[in-house]
Amino acid sequence: MYVYTIQAMPGFKAKFDGDTSVKYRVRRTHTHAPASHKSRTDVIRTDLGYTEAAAMVERFNDKERESRSAKN
Repeated sequence: MYVYTIQAMPGFKAKFDGDTSVKYRVRRTHTHAPASHKSRTDVIRTDLGYTEAAAMVERFNDKERESRSAKN
């Protein structure tokens, strides 16, 4: 399973959650990695505005939930 999150781009520091003056990136973390390996994190998209990044994260996480419920 993957978990998608928003992170400010390197070199930017958001003053508050949803700060529109900085650019964000969407990251994906694989949560079911084998115990002998660290969890794997990939950058999916970069240089996004907060609203665009938040919408993308919500869509991806919804799809992951649907996929997980379909498997069960």
